[in-house]
This record gives sequence, C-alpha cells and structure tokens, in this order.
Amino acid sequence: MPTRCPFCLYFRSWIIRRNKRKCKKCKHEFSINDYPVKGIRSTDKEWRESIHIFLRERASERIYQETNIGRSRAIRMTHFFRVCMLMDMPEKFIGPVEIDETYIGGQRKNKKLHIRRFTKSKRGHGTTKLAVVGIFDRLTKQIYMETIIHKPKAYYMFSVIRNQIQIGAQVYSDAFKLYRGLGKIGYLHKYVDHDDGEYVRGEIHTNNIEGFWGILKRKLGCIGGMRRDRIKYFAAEMVWRFNNRKLSFSEQEEKLYGLILKCKIGGKS
Repeated sequence: MPTRCPFCLYFRSWIIRRNKRKCKKCKHEFSINDYPVKGIRSTDKEWRESIHIFLRERASERIYQETNIGRSRAIRMTHFFRVCMLMDMPEKFIGPVEIDETYIGGQRKNKKLHIRRFTKSKRGHGTTKLAVVGIFDRLTKQIYMETIIHKPKAYYMFSVIRNQIQIGAQVYSDAFKLYRGLGKIGYLHKYVDHDDGEYVRGEIHTNNIEGFWGILKRKLGCIGGMRRDRIKYFAAEMVWRFNNRKLSFSEQEEKLYGLILKCKIGGKS
C-alpha cells in the first residue's frame, strides 16, 4: 500500500533522507514515522524507556548511557518532561490552605567576584534571588507553585491567589504585610507572626508549605547550578513528584506518558 501525504493525501512521493519523504503534488516533506511529540524524533518505545529512567530521579546523562538516544535529544526530552509537569498543576483549592513564599538561588559567597562586588543583595524580601510562591491545600494534601520573576507585588500575588483558591476559603500565612489585604477580597485570613517567635496557634500555621520548601531546596542543591529561567521547570518537577507521591511507580509512568501526549504540538515530524 503506497504511503499517502499527510497534507494532501496524494499517494505518490519519494524518499529524500532519514525516512523523510517528499510529496510529488504539494511538495511538502513528511516523515513515515509517527513520533508522539513533534520536533523530537523519539519513538513511543524511547519515550517510555526515558520516562522509566527519569522517574528514578536520573538525569539526561543516564538516559543517554542506558538507551540508544543521543545526548542532545535526551536533554530535550528531560526538559519536555519538566514542561509537562509544570502544566500539570492541581485544580482550584477550596481550603483551608497555607500560603508562603521563598527565594531560590545560590549563596552570595559562592557567586562570582564581579557579582559580589557590584550587586547588593539583602536577606528576605530584599533579596535578588528568584521568588517562588507556594500554596498547600490541607484537604487534598497538594501544592500549587508559581515562580515570580520580579519582587512579589500585591496585584500579582492576589491574581495568583484568586486563580488558585476559591473565594471564601480559609487562608493561613505568616505576617508578611502583602497578605494583610486577603480579608478585603473575600478570604478568611489568619496569620502567625514569626518575628515575634509565634509559629503555631491552634490550626493557624504554615508548617506544611515551609516543610516542602526544605525538600525543594535540598533537591535543587543536589542538582547543582542552573540557569535562572530554567529554575521553574526543576521546581515544577519537585512539585509534581510531591503531588503524585501516593501513586505507584507504574501509575506515575502512565500519568507522565499521558501528559506528553497531551502536550504534543501535533502532526508528524
């Protein structure tokens, strides 16, 4: 049976290179292999093998060593995994929730000399590190995370909260002044003041989300240095692993495989 062109369905074409064919009628080039993800020439079997290795917390180098996948393609595949994980954030929370922010970046003493000499950075909210806001839902035991390129601003933080937390929900936070306006936009807000040594007052605390920050920073520290614009993808991987921690390993594999099929751009490559 002749191979038909996926663009015009004409049945005559010729081979040009690497399983690529060119249609005689519309002159479009197409591949006779149907790859799950457009732009990455990996078969279904290679994706499943890579998912199995990746979920064992192995890097792209291990995928390159254990499979027939090239190093550059393995790097692109692992990045695509993290992109899909970033898109797989939980549904809107109904509360009660804990909200907190943290800052990710290397220690100042480990930065290059020209950065330490000409860049001033404070601790806490005055730092130049990348800001990350996290929301922990006590009902579903899941976390929503979003990175903030610039310093946290009230209008941006409130938009994140509105999109992820249902109006009227109980929200617990620390004494950061930015959260003081949550009661005015329809939330039941209570907080503890860490500066006064108060960390728990009955049900009012942020221990769950702060505990996750410790896990996140330890994991990122093991990975090592990374570009600032890629931190959100590595952080999203940690969030996805945490949210799916109750699934078995095989169930996590199937879920991640389903994500890459949903995230595909479409068509043949």
